[in-house]
Amino acid sequence: MLTTAIQHSIKIETKEHLGVKVYTYTCYGDSEDKNIFYVIPETPIFSGQENKPDFLFYKYRKEEQQGGYAQFTVKLPVPTESEADKIKAQLYNGISPQLLAKSKLIVQYIKAEKVFNSDPTNKANQDAKIKAFQNAGLTEEQAKKYILAYNPDAGDDQFLGQLMPDGARKIELRQPRYTSAQASLIINEDKVFYCQVPTPLSPSGLGNNDTVFSMSLTGLGATLFENVLKGTPSNASVGIRYNFTLDASLPAVKVIVTYNSTKMKEVAQTITRHTWSADEKEITREFSEKGAAKVTVITSLSAKEMGMKDDQYSAWIKTFEDWGQAQLQQILSTQTGLDMSMDLLNDAGSFDKFKESLKNTQDFTRVYEENRVVPFSIAPQTQLPSILSIVGAEKVDDYFKEYDLDDPFFQFIQPEFYVSQDLDKYDIENIIVIAKYDDNHVSTLRFDRKNTAPQKTEKWYIDKKLGRTYSYSYTVNFSGLHSKPYHSGKIDVIDSLVQYINMAQCGIVYAQIDSLLDAQAWETFSQVLLKAQYSDPAHGVELKSDTQVLNVSTQPKPFIYPVGMKPENPIYFTTNYYTRDGGNFTYIEPGIEPSPQLPGYGGTRANQIQIMNALPRKTTYSIFFIAPKKDVLIIIFDMMVNYKTYKFKQTQSINLEEKDLVDASTRRDLTFEFLPDGTDDIPEITYSGTIIYNDERDPKPIEGKVTGSSVAVVVKC
Repeated sequence: MLTTAIQHSIKIETKEHLGVKVYTYTCYGDSEDKNIFYVIPETPIFSGQENKPDFLFYKYRKEEQQGGYAQFTVKLPVPTESEADKIKAQLYNGISPQLLAKSKLIVQYIKAEKVFNSDPTNKANQDAKIKAFQNAGLTEEQAKKYILAYNPDAGDDQFLGQLMPDGARKIELRQPRYTSAQASLIINEDKVFYCQVPTPLSPSGLGNNDTVFSMSLTGLGATLFENVLKGTPSNASVGIRYNFTLDASLPAVKVIVTYNSTKMKEVAQTITRHTWSADEKEITREFSEKGAAKVTVITSLSAKEMGMKDDQYSAWIKTFEDWGQAQLQQILSTQTGLDMSMDLLNDAGSFDKFKESLKNTQDFTRVYEENRVVPFSIAPQTQLPSILSIVGAEKVDDYFKEYDLDDPFFQFIQPEFYVSQDLDKYDIENIIVIAKYDDNHVSTLRFDRKNTAPQKTEKWYIDKKLGRTYSYSYTVNFSGLHSKPYHSGKIDVIDSLVQYINMAQCGIVYAQIDSLLDAQAWETFSQVLLKAQYSDPAHGVELKSDTQVLNVSTQPKPFIYPVGMKPENPIYFTTNYYTRDGGNFTYIEPGIEPSPQLPGYGGTRANQIQIMNALPRKTTYSIFFIAPKKDVLIIIFDMMVNYKTYKFKQTQSINLEEKDLVDASTRRDLTFEFLPDGTDDIPEITYSGTIIYNDERDPKPIEGKVTGSSVAVVVKC
């Protein structure tokens, strides 16, 4: 799995990409395989070949009427074969400082482990061992392997050979598996510039992620964007941002996300509309300083200890601050159903909507710790180069055209309709579009799972009274027993000849379900039972329930319910976790809206349900049996972790016989899994047992509690 603990930014000279002489990739390591690295392009670029970008722009005029249209394709380039060779060479040479630092952290952990063994009751030794283990970023299995291989006479670099890839040629570059993908223009959304404000798009998450952007512009917008996109030989043009989510494991950091609804409401009352539409950092800082919404990143490792330069380290910390902010926004979106990202906060028109939504928010604190699998967010973005800088002054006019509407070419209109290519994702059978110019000029278009390509109407010759206006409506038909078709109603259009039908807004209750349980988590759990349901009796929408049993070989399916109207209620869900030792409990993460009628259920108004590892924290307890007289026949020892609120217990046992007690002190370890920090149930940790002697003495009972952060239990026999 991708880990952010090992990352390296690589710049390579290239002639493969339009308008770019040097391109930057970020490579992330794998938590298990030292030869695997995940490559993520850092900046979007224009698609195209042979110095010809996939780009067009036209502006039209007729008397006082004017407007424009722009369309261009942007991608995040996957490295070519020659680029991949350059990346591997730089990566192999550049990653060694970080891996050398990791070797040193492993050695420090092993030394701390040995000091702990020499005096297990010493609290300072216990704390040092735990801290060193977290800093090393190891699993229990990896730690055991390195302890066996440790040579006290070797230096701190003794594990570098085991950590380094087996040569540059052995490095395997992979593209991460994105769980969600979005692309958007970074633009001023003032409607004075647009016939239709561009909405975020959904790239495939595969390959180059080619994404087609289009803008239908007013006359003022056409004039503005012609100058912006054409540009000068050196300036940049429009901004592009991709947002990807992928599963990753946290390194030696703790990220704490806190939200206080009362303070948020107080702060919102003091924020002016001017502040609201200001820079997103200013808004975020104000929320944080007032204690309303805050992200705290805690790490005990310096840049030197991580083997990073200062700028690398600062960028590394910032990734967790940004990630924590994304988690905060995602939780609030789940509570309110609104996009609570900074895209909303920067839109002054959403000021009242945001303040109104605060009544639906609830306090929460979430703590994300080392080695936990989390949904990690990355956002490659840039300002694209101007077309003039790519093609030169002699060819720039080939990409910017101006037309007179009195030209015969403009005596007709022919609208074109686009639908998503993933109709299967939403259980859509077909989409019927009826476009109408007048009673004598009506076109019917049909899209289905086998036919999602763009379609045009017939040519409609322009009537002077109607001009370039038309209308359309569409019906979305779904498969499934309780499905209801969605009817859009009449939509009037002026000038714009390209229409996009957004499937996610077609009367569908939809939630993508993502499992964040990795292979290590499935060693603890045998299965997870997920139940989800939706109903809206006030609008005649009957109850639909869905139950899924998830295990290591079964991936979750999305919750889909076509209701034929905009969803008004949350999707309620619950997750029941079954452990391999026979235990089970119900767990919903803090911040999820609880159901007033369904105990143990949480609600989401967003389009995502995340199944987290409910027992992400592992703690190993060292049990020391002190029997210097060698007079013990049998020791029976049980240790229990009891979550009373969740009605969940874990019990582990140690049985020792006389032959196991040859030394004066015998150590055995027990590892337990714990709920995340921030839950409302502090476990009770107890132990009990019996010591049976090899003489006539009565058996001796053992009992006690483990309190605080102690990880050592001493049993005196």
